[in-house]
Amino acid sequence: MSDKTPITQLKRQILNRSGVQPAKRTKRMLTVDEQPDIFHKTSTMKLIEYKYHIKIENEIFLGSLMDVVRRFNYDIDKSTVSKWRKYIKERRKDG
Repeated sequence: MSDKTPITQLKRQILNRSGVQPAKRTKRMLTVDEQPDIFHKTSTMKLIEYKYHIKIENEIFLGSLMDVVRRFNYDIDKSTVSKWRKYIKERRKDG
C-alpha cells in the first residue's frame, strides 16, 4: 500500500491540523531482558520482576521460602512462593 493514497493523505492532514505527529515505526531487536517468557506469568509475578529487575524463575529457588519472602520485602508470602515454585517446576518439565 502506497503512502500516497488519498486516505493516508487525508489522515495526515487531519493529524497535522490537530498538531499531532504520528510515531515513526521502528523495528528493534529483543534484548536479553525482553525475551519472551517460557510460561504464562501472573500479574503479581510480573510486578515482582518489574519492581526488583529480576527474572522470577531465576530467583524463586534461591534459599528457603522465608529467604525469598525477605528478598522481596514481604511483598509476597510463603504460600505464594511455594505455589510459584511448584508452577515453575511443572512448566519446566513440559517445556
